[in-house]
Formats: sequence, C-alpha cells, structure tokens
Amino acid sequence: MHPATSLGALNFALAGAREGFGPFLGVYLQQRGFDPAATGFAMGLAGLAGLLATTPVGALIDRTAYKRAGLGLAVLAIAAGAVALVATDNLWLIGLSQLVIGVADTSIAPLVAALTLGIVGQRAYGHRVSRNEAFNHAGNAANAALSGVLGYTLGLGFVSIAIVVMAVATCGVLLTLDAGSIDHGTARGGEQDDRSTLRVLLETRPLLILAAVVFAYQTANGAMLPFLAQARTAAGADPSLTTGVMTVVAQATMVGAALLAARVARGRGHAGVLSLALGLVVVRGILAAFATSWWLVIPVQVLEGLAMGLGGVAIPALVAEIMKGSGHAGAGLGGVMTAYGAGAALSPLLAGLVAQSLGFPATFFTLAAVAAVGLGAWMVGRRFSGGGVPGEDPTGERTGRASADPA
Repeated sequence: MHPATSLGALNFALAGAREGFGPFLGVYLQQRGFDPAATGFAMGLAGLAGLLATTPVGALIDRTAYKRAGLGLAVLAIAAGAVALVATDNLWLIGLSQLVIGVADTSIAPLVAALTLGIVGQRAYGHRVSRNEAFNHAGNAANAALSGVLGYTLGLGFVSIAIVVMAVATCGVLLTLDAGSIDHGTARGGEQDDRSTLRVLLETRPLLILAAVVFAYQTANGAMLPFLAQARTAAGADPSLTTGVMTVVAQATMVGAALLAARVARGRGHAGVLSLALGLVVVRGILAAFATSWWLVIPVQVLEGLAMGLGGVAIPALVAEIMKGSGHAGAGLGGVMTAYGAGAALSPLLAGLVAQSLGFPATFFTLAAVAAVGLGAWMVGRRFSGGGVPGEDPTGERTGRASADPA
C-alpha cells in the first residue's frame, strides 16, 4: 500500500480507537448514577495522565525507531481500558481505567506526527496534516454513529465493542505501513545538538507561547460537548441518541474544517488558523448556554466541528515549524500536548464544579471566557514573540510563507 494511502487509512481507523468512550463517558457515568462532580473527576483523570506522560513520551519518540509498534501498543491499551471501564461501577477502578487510556492516548498524537513527518518530510507536512485530520474526523463520525447505535439499541456499555474493533483495524493498517519509508531523522526535526530536551523546550519562546494558548483552548473546548449532552439528558433527552447525534454533527463538520485549514493557512498562516479556531470556541460557548433545543444544539456542534478541525491542523503544523532543525520535534509536540492534556484535565473538573454549583448555562459562559482569554494571549504573544511564530514577522504580519505542498 502507498504510504499516503496507509496514512489516510491509519487516521480513519485510529479515530475510533483513540477516542475511548470520548463524549459518551459523561452520559454513561450519569446513567450509572454518578453526580456531575464525580463524572468530572473521572473524565479529568485521563487528561491528568496525559499531563504527566506526554512530554517524556514525545522525547522517547524522538529517539526510537519502533514508532509503528508503539502506536499499536497504545491503541490496544485504550481498548483494554475501555473494556475494563464498563466491567465495574467502582469510581476508583473507573479512574484507573481512565489513567491507562490517558497515558495511551497521549502517545498517539506525537507518534502519528512523527510517522507523518518522517514519511512526507517538512515541506509537505502541513498539507498532509490537513488530510490526516480529515480522515481522522471522518473516522470519528463513523465511530460515533456506530457507538450511538450500539448505545441506543444495546446500552452504553456496548460502545466498548466499537473501540475494540477500531483498535484491531488500526493494528491491521499499521502492518501495511512500510518501515523503510520512515526517515527517523526527519521525523525528529533534524539532528539533535548537545542541549537537553528540557533546555530546548524552555528556551524556545514561541513554543511556550503556543503551549499556554493550547492550554486555554482545550480547557474551554474539552468539556463542552459532554456537558451539553448532560444538560440535554437532564432535560429528558435520550443519552445515547443525543450524544451520538451531537458527536456525528461535530465530527462530520471537522472533515471539511480540516481541509479548509490548508486553504486558510495559505493566506493567514497556521497562526491565523489557530486564531480563528479560538474565536469560534468563544462563540460556541456563548450559544451553548442558550441551547435548550436542537435548533441551537446543532449550530453549536457545527461550531465545535469548525473550531476543532482548524485547531487540530494548526497546532501540530505550528510545532513542526517552530521546532524545525532542532532535532526535538517529538518533544516539542509532547510539550504542547502536555499543555493540551492539562486543559483536558482541568476542563471537566471546572465544568463539573460550576455545573453543580451554578447550573449548566454558567458552565458554558465560563468555558467561553477561558477561550476568550486564550485568544487574547495568542494575539499578544504573536506580536511580541520576536518573530518566532512561523509565517509572521515581529509585528504579527504574514511574511508570505506558503503552506506545505501536497503530499
């Protein structure tokens, strides 16, 4: 199989495997009798695991040639964690399953990024990320539809079947990917110098700015879908059908948004793509506070699809550009995804506490405010980064760098 074809199939199959219970976890735990605070605690543990593991995992990926095996092991661990989760009603055992899923999931983004960069090279990377994300979101939509049907007809616990199926499919696709097509030097962004990984990360100011903004982005984003699903379920909607429809709408929109990101990047750079994504999160949060019917729920989910599709392309592309020539591209992405994991951990905890104290509308206003802070920080950081944000000069203007050529 051609490497580009394998990458497309890999990202499609991987989508269902890496999500775990994803947006279904909140309503699943709600259905099992857990209150919003307990639900937020369990959901947040996966993000906490990512917070602790992502940067070391990224640094390890820079040094290993066993990237395909690592990816296969990660998706199988997620499947095992999902099966274990539905086998118990003990909150601590559920939390332990979430920790396993979190560590495995946090390995996937830097592994896929390294495989992609090592196969297509720096010049074509931005365009290939856009295509990867389109396949990924198409896979998510298909998986959400399958999970919704399984949950509606058989019960939410049977969503784990879809996760196992997609994990096995991912391993099958990995076997078609020729190990000889991967340039491991290119995958880590060049040859490493004598600086430690930690020193490289701390001395790269544009990367630190990006990490802070990504933290705000995911803090705002992470809990919106599951808590909107909980709000609709509390109002009497069917949990499986509601979550399935919302997820399919968002993921289907993300397919187009991921492809759109490459076009936006040609005019505004990937920094501009991330700005647009943050702005959409702000609008989405405000609308979610008033989403008491499908007439608003659907537009809210379309906005989620646009924001996540654009951000999913912009973030790894920006990291690859910032870390070009450093030899620490995996660690750089790991560092940024650590911030992403911190946001993922904080988001459901914050949302759960606000929802329990002030109600669901206050939760969505709070998350929108976090996104607004992130957008402001990104606009300021872009202008005072000393020209380090790729595609821009020190004043924040576009320098004319084109997005990557097609793979």
